[in-house]
Amino acid sequence: MTSPRFVTVLLALALATLSFGADRRPLTPQDLWAIKRVGSPALSPDGRTVVFTVQEWSIDKNKSTTNLWLADVASGDVRRLTTAAASDGAPTWSPDGSRIAFTSKRGDDENAALYVIPFGGGEAEKVLELPYGIAAPRWLPDGQNLVISTRVIPELVGQWEKADLAAMKQEIKRRKDSKMTAKVTEDRQYRFFDHWLTDNLAQRLLKVNAATKEFRDLTPRATQLFSPSSGNDFEISPDGSLIALVYNSNPRPYRGHHNPDLYLVPTDGSGEWKNFTAENVGSDSNPVFAPDGRSLLYTRTIGTIHNGEFAKLWRHDFATGQNSPVSAHLDYSIGEAKFAADGRSLWVIAEERGYVPIFRLGLDGNGLAAVHAKGSSSNLEVGSTHLVFVNDTTNRPGELFVHDVATGASRQLTHFNDAFMAQIDLGAVESYTFTGAAGDEIHGWLVLPPGYDATKQYPLLQLMHGGPHTMVRDSWSFRWNTHLFAAPGYIVTWVNRHGSTGFGEKFAMSIVNEWGDMPFEDIMKSTDHLLARFPNIDRERLAAAGASYGGYMAAWVLGHTDRFKAIINHAGVNSSYAQYAADVPHGFPEVMGGKPWDNLEGMQRQNPMFYARNFKTPMLVLHGELDYRVPYGNGLELYGVLQALGVPSRLVIFPNENHWILTPQNAIHWHWEMQSWLSRHIGGTPTLTEPNFDAKKD
Repeated sequence: MTSPRFVTVLLALALATLSFGADRRPLTPQDLWAIKRVGSPALSPDGRTVVFTVQEWSIDKNKSTTNLWLADVASGDVRRLTTAAASDGAPTWSPDGSRIAFTSKRGDDENAALYVIPFGGGEAEKVLELPYGIAAPRWLPDGQNLVISTRVIPELVGQWEKADLAAMKQEIKRRKDSKMTAKVTEDRQYRFFDHWLTDNLAQRLLKVNAATKEFRDLTPRATQLFSPSSGNDFEISPDGSLIALVYNSNPRPYRGHHNPDLYLVPTDGSGEWKNFTAENVGSDSNPVFAPDGRSLLYTRTIGTIHNGEFAKLWRHDFATGQNSPVSAHLDYSIGEAKFAADGRSLWVIAEERGYVPIFRLGLDGNGLAAVHAKGSSSNLEVGSTHLVFVNDTTNRPGELFVHDVATGASRQLTHFNDAFMAQIDLGAVESYTFTGAAGDEIHGWLVLPPGYDATKQYPLLQLMHGGPHTMVRDSWSFRWNTHLFAAPGYIVTWVNRHGSTGFGEKFAMSIVNEWGDMPFEDIMKSTDHLLARFPNIDRERLAAAGASYGGYMAAWVLGHTDRFKAIINHAGVNSSYAQYAADVPHGFPEVMGGKPWDNLEGMQRQNPMFYARNFKTPMLVLHGELDYRVPYGNGLELYGVLQALGVPSRLVIFPNENHWILTPQNAIHWHWEMQSWLSRHIGGTPTLTEPNFDAKKD
């Protein structure tokens, strides 16, 4: 029986939809920051309730607040659990379902601390704060202890006595306050994404008693970060005796490739651990214990470079100590895998031709069948009767969904953004295919502008996705949002060109050492296909835009055709030489055509800057200074060449942004720059005026 409260919510949403439906408007950059962002679901032990996070942004304050919410799986009723102006995250249920542990930085906290709050509500209790932030809390089956992750200074951590903690805090302050700011290294890898790795930090797993607040180091042998990203990839066995931890077994100075391996760590505090994937030089990650504790699933790649190889599912058998493949015969890259509650089958998430479905899979790797194929699914939680997950589409931001295992039906559980999205006029979205390079069928997404009229002429904007080994999916984006690009009055397309994932491993690996040729041909043939299909596309108003590897393609297009009237290049891999300063040094030389000391000709052939003599098209170049994945020298070099050649060009640098533009005011200005550039060269009506965030408010 539907609850009166739920009926009231539905009625309110229906009325909101009616009131807004007559006066919808195009999407604006500000709208992306008004949308609530739902994530991190955790299903209660009895499967009746899900706790999750809701992040809300303030453009004026240029910051976000994240709180915990609860949803009843049966009725969809929601209630807010935490209300502090903080960043609550990583919620996890106690085994008896009475408490929820989470991390938060609130009040006088200097770092993210460990908190516990009763399921029924009330004040959250602070359990532990350490010199560095606490992350990834997980309850042990005894309901008294948790496992958490934190960082340490190895030479100062000692035995975790008060004096040791004080020494670490003092050293952290000294480093922060020091007027000498040099970064010094002899390591091959010394940065990651947007931060330096020269502070000699390590990560540790600690066992914490929620009542006494005492803790013990479970991984005293860890002398470096678990991974350069400081990620926390570990799983606790059903009986609580073991932890499967992903740890980079390649020590400093990191001159070889990364080798994430799986280690078994006892929770008894002995400090012993064992690497059980040492035979594989590639990546082993995402461990998941079977419900009976007799085996463990994980994902594996064999190679040592980022070349499009698919991650396959493997199994470790504790009785025999053997590792064996499960999904090697499937042409899918496994993203998430969970055991069904009864342990007799698996639930997996994997990309498939522009979508990210949830599949059911037999324990032997056979019988793959999609159970929820729409949109893009992630953050899978498994109960005895239901699955809970986050799902989004090109037309809808992420919300929680529920899948009924018995009936096979799925339904939307949360509706945080329904009323807001009812105000927005979104153009039609279509999946299409055409014949591309090598005669292969190529998939693309097409988004029409709001109020599209087939009797009117429109510019065409070709978006080029990054990776290169990723997939343009049916998914909402808070950065490269196709509806936002279409809103000024453009027909927008985004092509899953050669090198994209989700279309078979051979297709993904087809561009190794040939980054430019086939993707360029795919993009050109997509343009031809759409021009033939839509006579109302103005052939004189074509533009292209891309970021990261998509920026590589923007620079490649710049040097290989003058067909486009304007190009946008954000964080582009524009120079094969500049990319040697990247944060991930292992892999780029092997896939970019050659090396300066080996096959220089091949390297230059795939180097966009090698074709500078052909640069003619006006280009907007954008970059973040904290971008260590594609160092911003890539953007400066390209802009310098364009200016020297007299090619119309504009440079936009964000000193405090990384590979992505992540703060509201910068992101809104970023979109204004792109809309203005396109409007100048191909027309259209920008959906915002130049933002002035410093203007005094009434």
